[in-house]
Amino acid sequence: MSSGRIAGSYLFSGPQGVGRALTAKAFIAALICPESREKGTPCGACPACRKIETSEHPDVIWINPVRKTKSSNGVKPGKNKNIKIEEIRAARDELNLKPFGSPFNACVIEDAHMMTREASNALLKILEEPPARSIIVLITNKKELMLETVISRCMEVRFRPLTVSDAKELIMGVAEGLSEEDAFFMARFSQGSPGKALEMIEEGVVDRKDALINMVDGMIGERNISCMNWDTEGKDLLLEDLELLLMFFRDIALGKEGAGEMVIDDDVTRSGMFAFFEKYSVDRIYDIVERLIEIKRALMGNVNPKLVAQALPGMLKP
Repeated sequence: MSSGRIAGSYLFSGPQGVGRALTAKAFIAALICPESREKGTPCGACPACRKIETSEHPDVIWINPVRKTKSSNGVKPGKNKNIKIEEIRAARDELNLKPFGSPFNACVIEDAHMMTREASNALLKILEEPPARSIIVLITNKKELMLETVISRCMEVRFRPLTVSDAKELIMGVAEGLSEEDAFFMARFSQGSPGKALEMIEEGVVDRKDALINMVDGMIGERNISCMNWDTEGKDLLLEDLELLLMFFRDIALGKEGAGEMVIDDDVTRSGMFAFFEKYSVDRIYDIVERLIEIKRALMGNVNPKLVAQALPGMLKP
């Protein structure tokens, strides 16, 4: 921006929850805000900045394929849907119009990998012959699913996970009432993705983690653990439990190897589960990890979640 060499199309690639969409908004605001043209940074307070922040600016098209779902806790993101050719054609028509009060029109497409092939080809035509005074920003965490021809016509900006300390500070600044210890755990468990961490906090992952430790602590004292029942049979919840279990046993292995500074959750090393499994070799712990990875892959396929819930306690047996 300081050089004045602005590309017509960008690809913001990288993991979820690390600020790709926020950066897109800040970038477009910096180009549109009247004060930015003089000072180099958007003011954040003018009508243009406020409308960009709420995705309501008339010169900025924002395509987001995430379905919103209603629940007792309010409206939450749901499953992605495909971005169809009609949406891309509508965006093309708007990009061809004269901007209302900005130097250009902009189009941001989140989860660009969700475009159908027809939509991707329609976008490719726009990228090959871009409308005057237009900027297109594509956002994706699955670049490998996009057409190479689309990628090649964009200037790619790669995003990476945040450091644990930076992610922790951001999480604590948003999640009210979260302890510093839990914020640190979520920063590491989310692998440096504050956005992903905040979603998991809303879904109750911190409480689930504590409940899971208590449940496993209770199971390991039983003589026939294979006859125990898992307390959930929902696919999404089971996948979440498997991620937590993999983290638990990774921490147990690290603790046994004397690498305590790399442990994600200190609660694990203070649990009865850690004391129980500490007497087994690291190789036997890794056997459990391999079994959990295998059952996770099966669950992500077509295996009945109820069968997984029935088999899971036995998977924890050394």
